[in-house]
Amino acid sequence: MKNILLVILLFCSSLLFSQEGVKIESITFKEALVKAEQQKKLVLIDGYTSWCGPCKWMKKQFKSAEAGLFFNKHFVFLEFDMEKEGKTLDEKYKKEITAYPTFLIIRPDGEIQHKVVGADTLSIFINMVKRGLTKETSLDYLEQNYRQGKLSKKQMLDYINALTDASSKKEVAEVANQLFENLTEKERVSIDYLILYNCIGYADWNSARYAYYLQHYKEITPMMDKESIAYVKMAALWSHFYNYLTGMITPEENYGAELKNEIPSFRSLLENAAIPDRDFYLALGDLSEAQFLNDKIAYERDFNKILSFPVDEEVYDVLMKSLHLVWGESSESSETMKIENKTGRMLEEKLNRSYEKK
Repeated sequence: MKNILLVILLFCSSLLFSQEGVKIESITFKEALVKAEQQKKLVLIDGYTSWCGPCKWMKKQFKSAEAGLFFNKHFVFLEFDMEKEGKTLDEKYKKEITAYPTFLIIRPDGEIQHKVVGADTLSIFINMVKRGLTKETSLDYLEQNYRQGKLSKKQMLDYINALTDASSKKEVAEVANQLFENLTEKERVSIDYLILYNCIGYADWNSARYAYYLQHYKEITPMMDKESIAYVKMAALWSHFYNYLTGMITPEENYGAELKNEIPSFRSLLENAAIPDRDFYLALGDLSEAQFLNDKIAYERDFNKILSFPVDEEVYDVLMKSLHLVWGESSESSETMKIENKTGRMLEEKLNRSYEKK
């Protein structure tokens, strides 16, 4: 009976402790490494700044009982304001913290095992940290084996997840493209490799992986959630045309465009695509190129073509911005561009009517 009571007491004590949230240690980094070795834990560094909104969000998450129960069990937890005491960290840690918050999981020998960049809900964040707890799914282990060409297809998926945790977008694309090339046709449309399409981003528009996704849209997207489908469309397609039509990509301003004029390549890509709104994006591409080339005759034609499709608020705002860039004239009495040209005013009226019909 006494033993049962003791067990209950110890259990209640552990719950009470966890309700205090994550225990932030007030010790030096070197002392934390020693403590981690003694307690068979890892060190977790939270690199933050005082002005960082996502950092403040995570601090609130760490006050919960769930956070305390997980992190206190596995980590010696340290916080570093990277504009203050964080400056004293060794350079090999500081160079890894270029965005806030950044979390480094460090072994007692001082080597970085895993990295998580950014804020998220506690459950998602814990899942990312769990990858770093396990050697075989940690960034350091997978990176070393990737360099040696030792990763299996399954391990390359783990590596993509680890790189995503670390917000290493360029490396994610590199590994995803390499894995894609090594897959069979059956594997390319398998749910096991769905991450290859979920991780498509802005810079992936010209990859064979994205072209395949567009061509096999009807086979791949039923396995994806709506948010992922919308993100891929926004990142790899809409965002490019948005940048042309809002003046971020011009003959003078590149804004990260891979080619001086990407539109012909996009046109070839879309002509072979199986997406439901292919014709709308082809028309948007034509309008983008007309604006880019300052071809006002083509612009008027392509603008009217766009208005044959439904115009939602997002499309309306972009088209209105485009109109003012192409047809607007500076006014001494106003900082905004005013459309005085007859053709420009006519297109503006048509746009307003199309939007009002919605």
